[in-house]
Amino acid sequence: MKKANRILTVLMFIFLYIPMIVLVVASFNTGKDITNFEGFTLNRYVELFQDKHLLNLLRNSIIVSVLSTAIATTFGTVAAVGINGLSPKLRKTVMTLTNIPMTNPDIVTGVSLSLLFVFVGSRLLGQRDSLTFWTLLIAHITFNLPYVILNVMPKLKQMDSSLTDAAMDLGCTPLQAFFKVTLHEIMPGIVSGAIMAFTMSLDDFVISYFVSGLDFVTLPVEIYSYTKKPIQPKVYAMFTLLFGLIFVLMLTMNLLQIRSDRAKGARRAKVDSKTMRTVKRAVAGIAAACLLLGVGYLFVAPHAQEQITLNVYNWGQYIADGSDGSMEVIAEFERRYPNIKVNYSTYDSNEIMYSKLANGGITVDVIIPSDYMIARLIEEDMLLELDYDNIPNYQYIDESFRNTAYDPENKYSVPYTWGTVGILYNTKYVDEADVTGWELLWNVEYAGKILMFGNSRDAFGIAQYLLGYDVNTTDKAELQACAEKLAQQKPILQQYVMDEIFATMQNEEAWIAPYYAGDCLTMMEANENLAFYLPENQGFNLFIDAMCIPSCAKEKEAAETFINFLCDPEIAGANMDWISYSTPLSAAKEYMDPETVSDPISYPSDEILANGSSYAFLPEDISRYVESLFMEVRNG
Repeated sequence: MKKANRILTVLMFIFLYIPMIVLVVASFNTGKDITNFEGFTLNRYVELFQDKHLLNLLRNSIIVSVLSTAIATTFGTVAAVGINGLSPKLRKTVMTLTNIPMTNPDIVTGVSLSLLFVFVGSRLLGQRDSLTFWTLLIAHITFNLPYVILNVMPKLKQMDSSLTDAAMDLGCTPLQAFFKVTLHEIMPGIVSGAIMAFTMSLDDFVISYFVSGLDFVTLPVEIYSYTKKPIQPKVYAMFTLLFGLIFVLMLTMNLLQIRSDRAKGARRAKVDSKTMRTVKRAVAGIAAACLLLGVGYLFVAPHAQEQITLNVYNWGQYIADGSDGSMEVIAEFERRYPNIKVNYSTYDSNEIMYSKLANGGITVDVIIPSDYMIARLIEEDMLLELDYDNIPNYQYIDESFRNTAYDPENKYSVPYTWGTVGILYNTKYVDEADVTGWELLWNVEYAGKILMFGNSRDAFGIAQYLLGYDVNTTDKAELQACAEKLAQQKPILQQYVMDEIFATMQNEEAWIAPYYAGDCLTMMEANENLAFYLPENQGFNLFIDAMCIPSCAKEKEAAETFINFLCDPEIAGANMDWISYSTPLSAAKEYMDPETVSDPISYPSDEILANGSSYAFLPEDISRYVESLFMEVRNG
């Protein structure tokens, strides 16, 4: 039995640590494929320390982690001492309440805090930017407090209360007794709580995603957008350094715990003395780092940075970032306009972007929504009219992308990309004879290997094309029929996805999925077995994403400068080559890879495009009805 337990324990640790070992090895690999070690190199670490953007994100994460840890540890320790002094029955009740945040799903905590911050900031205090660095810090302190209390409480229970009484009998005040005796006895628990709080804060994504604004983004939130392109090897180096940091902290915590537990009598006093000196140095180091980082961020940075800050909110990895030899578009913009600093943040659906803007939690200067969402934003007076004197490169926008249905007078938007929605499938597993139209997504022969859009508009659009309805229908009977069709599909689906599709299709975990043509090309580059099919006879979505300035913008002129920059044919050409979407600027094609320009997936013929249709803005009641039907399908 003991041998079986040991084997099981070893297997468990292998399962837990093999991914980390693979990550560490990949950070030293000369090749990009983590399955093939081509040679040893330190270049990934050199690239990492040359990447100002990633280092800034790491700095942000460390600032939040250190500050929240210091504050949560202080208040958590005081709270633990207070709770320990309560009657047993009341103490049990308070500890139960304290433990609830740790068992509560992170998404519930994140959404709840976000609603609270928006209500207090926007509704009560009248602040437009109700989601900022401060809300992020408060949220991290909030979820760190229970972990500190949980680590300190056992040490308080183990402590001999007569020691405190003896100290006061010898002349100490209660406060002096706390610092000279109690603090000394519970210090291992305080350190353990601080280290756990630091690691939880450094690692947090879900809560941070909901409570942070665009002015201060942490590393985990940014990494979330790294799904559409293969992860750059320098990110492996970043992860390795973080893993090393967490490993050292956890090792330190356990060593301190062991030394404390083994100390007995006179020997205990001697060991505890050494432990106390070590702890004091560690605490002093953390306090110093906290002070320096805090002062640097709160006081030095704002005065040193007199340039304009432009907040750009875009789809994940929807702009060339310098990887694979591409142009780093934002860096090039900042080089040409040194007085403007770009804060670039991402979203993964139009609806998420709309929700953040509508709730009033953030201030954004440039957004890039899709056509139907632009119509909604115009309808709700959430966009500013553009001054085309500041956007002279608008002259390069093709006539076919002007005077669109969603912005007929070209007052609010400048086209950024366009594309189609079709079917991505794996030729190794899917019979070409079955690829005849949207009905492939309902083919039971591929049950468990089919993916579907995770947003209501695209999912219903496919059902509407399949059933022969108008893609912008407002007929509730037709919408109900579409919901029934989607419900028939659900039993054979593997899952509903958005950006998760990249890893799933590229790794051949699924074989069939509808998606945007530009992203399909990216996945096809990663897996040669993938192919794209456009159901032109049944109809398909033809979409345009365009650059707009929301009404909450603070830097309108700088925003127009940025839009104008992206309309430069040379910039647009380099940008579209990397993101694989189609450009609305014919002049940009001169700077693009000829194979891309001639690719029928990126640039279908006019005859094929005539079968496409665009989504229109649906009335609010219909939009809510569609969303409720889709939720019933997904949850049914």
